[in-house]
Amino acid sequence: MIKGIGIDIIEINRITLGIEKKVLSKKELELFKNFSGENRKKEFIAGRFSVKESLIKAFGTFIPYKEITILNDEKGKPYFDEETIIYLKEKFGNYKIHLSISHERNYATSIVIIEDN
Repeated sequence: MIKGIGIDIIEINRITLGIEKKVLSKKELELFKNFSGENRKKEFIAGRFSVKESLIKAFGTFIPYKEITILNDEKGKPYFDEETIIYLKEKFGNYKIHLSISHERNYATSIVIIEDN
């Protein structure tokens, strides 16, 4: 049974470098440092910010951005890391959480679906 759905879209050019310190977790900051080029960095921040906003909307309550880490598997599929899952389980209970991020030239968008586990 679906417990929550959150969706978000952000215009990438609204992202300013420096905001990563407020939005990205420690693990995400390590990935961020490896990107070259301002546009790729902004795209990365926008995608992560969008997912975190979608997650907040799906649960219906604020969650500190730095408590949420989104990584990618070997095929590029995004997922919440184990520490994030543990944090969310302690705060909200045991749910299965699905997420997707998409980027298109000027925008990053995401969706999060929460369902009973």
